[in-house]
Amino acid sequence: MGLLKDLKADWDLHSRSYSHRSMVALGVYRFGRWVQDLPTPAAKVGGKLYGAGLLAAEAISGIYLARDTEIGEGFHMVHAGGINIHPNTKIGDRVGIMHGVTLGTGPDGKAPTLEDDTFIGANASVLGGVTIGKGARVGANSLVMRDVPPGALAIGVPAKVMPQIGTKLEGRK
Repeated sequence: MGLLKDLKADWDLHSRSYSHRSMVALGVYRFGRWVQDLPTPAAKVGGKLYGAGLLAAEAISGIYLARDTEIGEGFHMVHAGGINIHPNTKIGDRVGIMHGVTLGTGPDGKAPTLEDDTFIGANASVLGGVTIGKGARVGANSLVMRDVPPGALAIGVPAKVMPQIGTKLEGRK
């Protein structure tokens, strides 16, 4: 999608309000992604504007979201504030996260991957090169440092993986 289409989709998803603090961070993120594809002189000037915008967006919204982060369609930050997303994180389509979430590196130096249709609860931390499988959920205040299979629920510190009602995790009887 283009810059304006992406911003319109974000606006529709985030209460159709530019005052939603998540829109500030997403607007700067979208601009940063867009400016990378401009010709060199414009990209350099745009890059400086993006850098200033990134600092301002973090101060205003409480969200750190660098343009290097790969984000799919329908990314929803339900409540702004205290969200820190490592630039090497990969986020699939229709992913939702709450306030206070950290998606960062762990002892392995790698960042997480959130597959499509996942949800991360308030104040949860997902650290390291782990994969949160399609449709999986991470409970509030959980610490995830191991892969979460598709459709599962991870809760606790450290997080334990629980199958969703009506599902069976692979490898378990």
